[in-house]
Amino acid sequence: MAISHGKRVYIQVLLEPNRGELFLTEAEALGVKPSALIRQIVYDYLAEKCNMNAYVNALTSDKEEWQASVNARLEGRAIKRRERAHLAYKGLLEE
Repeated sequence: MAISHGKRVYIQVLLEPNRGELFLTEAEALGVKPSALIRQIVYDYLAEKCNMNAYVNALTSDKEEWQASVNARLEGRAIKRRERAHLAYKGLLEE
């Protein structure tokens, strides 16, 4: 069963023990986390099996959402920096 995790889809995968160990060994040999490897396998599968326009649209939308998220974090940090600078300046004037 898939659930939401923020804006992402969270899917839990259970593997049989021996093939699971083989997968973990492969991920380690590639120097990636198992979750990153399985994510790339899924994305590669979708790119190969889905309608190309649908895949490209999904990929483009995902990249746009990611960039919007990054921009929002950067803007939030900038606002906090300005607030701290304003409070520090105000504190200097009151002394």
